[in-house]
Amino acid sequence: MKYKLIIFDLDGTILNTLEDLKEACNYALKQFELHPISLEQAQSYIGNGIRNLLLLASQNSLYLDEILISFKAYYSKHYNDFTIQYEGIEEVIKYCKNNGIHIGVLTNKVEDIAKSLVEEHFPNQMEFIYGEVAGRPRKPDSSFLISIIEQYRLKKEDVLYIGDSEVDVKTCLNAGIDGLFVSYGFRSRESLSKITTNLVDTPLELLKFIGES
Repeated sequence: MKYKLIIFDLDGTILNTLEDLKEACNYALKQFELHPISLEQAQSYIGNGIRNLLLLASQNSLYLDEILISFKAYYSKHYNDFTIQYEGIEEVIKYCKNNGIHIGVLTNKVEDIAKSLVEEHFPNQMEFIYGEVAGRPRKPDSSFLISIIEQYRLKKEDVLYIGDSEVDVKTCLNAGIDGLFVSYGFRSRESLSKITTNLVDTPLELLKFIGES
């Protein structure tokens, strides 16, 4: 195996969290009599943290901090109402485990919720789950990603990051590591193909790529 460590993004890569994020966003917007957003809008706004999602959804509302508080209060109780695994992703994870590849999650999602979601959907599978916490650089800053690689005492060429967004592409470029990007998540093949050629359309294609590496 070429890769000794594979790191996954969460939203749009291993879990489809879109419906729950949209519902929480619209709940928060409603509290301030702002217009709700569609599923398609939510999909295009996600990828650079919740604050950015709400900034775009609220059209730069002056009440952004209050909207964020409302979102977090709702989402903390409803983060897993509609969230599901992408079909085939569990086989990818099992393949990695069975072949001695270290795996973990690095996401811009709030860490407590990220850990809860991953453990509920993939119990005892990931070696680490890192998300947004105060003071930790967020993607596309690559400094924390590089620190993970250093903890495993691996070379950059031993590591693959799998994500679904422009932020993930930039993160891999900033870190100087290989990236593989999925078009079944929150970004289309058309939009991703403008910035990378390392694309797959299904989780099972990930499995083929990893197995051949």
